[in-house]
Amino acid sequence: MPAQKGTINLQGDGAYMVVSLPVSAFEGVDDDGDGAWSAQELGLHGPLIHEQITQHLRLRDARGVLPIDSITLVPTPPDDKPSDPVTHLVVLARFKLAQTLVTDALEPAQGLIFQASLFGPQEGERQLNMTISQGAHKQLLLLSPERPEQPLFPHARSVVADFVVQGVKHIWMGWDHLLFLAVVLLGGGYWRHIFAILSAFTLGHAITLAWGLWGAVPFPAYWVEAAIAGTIVGMAAAEAWLGHRQRSLPIQWRLALVLACALVHGLGLASSLIDLGIDPAYRIWTRLGCNLGVELGQRAAAIGAALAWYLLRRLSVPGFQARMR
Repeated sequence: MPAQKGTINLQGDGAYMVVSLPVSAFEGVDDDGDGAWSAQELGLHGPLIHEQITQHLRLRDARGVLPIDSITLVPTPPDDKPSDPVTHLVVLARFKLAQTLVTDALEPAQGLIFQASLFGPQEGERQLNMTISQGAHKQLLLLSPERPEQPLFPHARSVVADFVVQGVKHIWMGWDHLLFLAVVLLGGGYWRHIFAILSAFTLGHAITLAWGLWGAVPFPAYWVEAAIAGTIVGMAAAEAWLGHRQRSLPIQWRLALVLACALVHGLGLASSLIDLGIDPAYRIWTRLGCNLGVELGQRAAAIGAALAWYLLRRLSVPGFQARMR
């Protein structure tokens, strides 16, 4: 089994798991701190390894965590040399299901959630790729410390709801997006213009999000982050220049400018979602949920900013002038 990969096969009354984990993900086993396990360490800490597997690799249903019938450990040294220290551990386990599944059923089993929280400190050890199967039904799970659990064979509506939340969090917890929106909103305008601008921002996100999810983001993350910062500085400079000359940008040009900047911001969202882990079978629902979340998050942020602006005006805070109508 390749490192950081695994499978879970649902069959009958059992879920059969095979997964390869880095030994650095386990605590209290590497006594000499060399990043690998010797035969002595492995033999000495066998019960502790079993305990951590039981605690950090879980399959649960609506009733709770499913019991593990058996666990088999297969130490894996680098280059498959038995005499070398162990760097990865292949775990074979069987979860006892609450009901017997029919593997050739038209619809796969639902209501099961897999959780994994055994990740190493290195960048390459921070993601776990799991292939789930039940007869002809297949699913790919990509788990990470930021997203350690995912449902097996979820309904499309639950995928949409999950990524609506991710889209809202992307706006509310991203200082770059909030700062960009603040710059755009401070440019003023009628509310219908402001909502049109927010929709243009969502559209730009949607275009590059689709590009990223159907392929790979073609630029390094640091290029994308620098470009996002450039859109903020550029938009702020344009607004300052227009304000100094007491001019306003026609709404058509403002929409085009925001759309162009949003294309860059969408690459950042695509990178974040790829890091979280996206099942190719649910890419359409992922896009739909994210776009709805981005739009909702932006509108909520705009309304919140407007309320704060209104309160500042009512409190007669010096230096604030109303530019929104």
